[in-house]
Amino acid sequence: MGIIDSEPSNSETISPHLRRADIDLLIALSDPWMCQEDSERLREKLVERRGKIDWEWVVNQGVRHRILPLVGYNIKKFRLYRSALGDVELIPNHWVFTSVFEGNRRRNEELRAEFGRILEALNEAGVRYAVRKGPLLCERFFADPGARRTNDFDLLVTSTGAREVSAILADQGYKQGMLSTDGQVRPYKRSTQAFWGLHVNNALPFIKATTAPGVEAFLVDLCLSVLPGRDRRIVGSEEFLARAVPVVSCGVAAFALSPADELLDLCQHLYKEADASFYISAGRDIALSKFIDVASAVALADEGTLTTFVERAEHYDIVRNVYYAIAHTAEFYRDVVPTWLLDRLRPEGDLSYLDEHGHQEGNVRGWQSDFVERAFGPHRASAVKEGGSVPLA
Repeated sequence: MGIIDSEPSNSETISPHLRRADIDLLIALSDPWMCQEDSERLREKLVERRGKIDWEWVVNQGVRHRILPLVGYNIKKFRLYRSALGDVELIPNHWVFTSVFEGNRRRNEELRAEFGRILEALNEAGVRYAVRKGPLLCERFFADPGARRTNDFDLLVTSTGAREVSAILADQGYKQGMLSTDGQVRPYKRSTQAFWGLHVNNALPFIKATTAPGVEAFLVDLCLSVLPGRDRRIVGSEEFLARAVPVVSCGVAAFALSPADELLDLCQHLYKEADASFYISAGRDIALSKFIDVASAVALADEGTLTTFVERAEHYDIVRNVYYAIAHTAEFYRDVVPTWLLDRLRPEGDLSYLDEHGHQEGNVRGWQSDFVERAFGPHRASAVKEGGSVPLA
């Protein structure tokens, strides 16, 4: 379903790029819906371009876009490293990709066990919460839970619930701070704590050192609102938690956002990080993994869920943010996003904001390159002041 499947139907949708062929290849290799027919078509492309592919670039971009485990999963499952007859090696050192996938699977098993213990404690205490992203998406969106890189455990809670969860996490060895080289957690500066309390809809991250294989530390992130703006914290948690649905996550009975709210959350999260200097300077603003999450949620949703999703984007006045995520997702995965969904969400008037950043900070600047070029280009972070405006120390 990636853009390598056929020639673009509209040349304006995806701009030309010096690495167009390698970009198409990377997107195809990370196709989360790959079937046998897709793999054979991709194998033909690999044969055709043998000796012309910059595999170092593919690996580097796979790391930056957080899709290397998914690439490794597809390479291993469909044996893409060999020609149809098995007599030609198509991917040199293919073990690099497959080893990353296998290592990520083991890592995710450790995370799943740890986060399952947290869910059991939350359930026992009767805390209201909804699991966001992370292990939940690994289990729901991917054929193998090792195909998606997971970093932390995200929970939506109320401000009151955050205090309860903080106490539970403390009992399990978590602290709010930075992990130092000696394995100790150094508390955040008071100025950082004050800034986050006033301006950020997340509690400062909780961390616990571990010697678990493949895991540097366990991280838990408490979100206080799905919606942007501190003034909407109550609405952004209470209403979304009221619509939470029962699920099984990490092997434990739990609660998650409703499907329409989950897609809304994924889109809002994607836009927030794509627009903010903090994430741009860290190179975390545009990642294929985020667009794969959005595309997967759209692919799983029926028309009723998508209609509810649009209505809630309108109700909460975040259509522009949501359209940013959906429109750019369609640039990568046009076969997944229905045309009617794009039409319903498209804001009236000027759409130049799609190629700008800094709206949330009140310092709007335009990009000098098109979306696909900056997604894979090396100089994006230099466009903003290093570190952005959110302290984390």
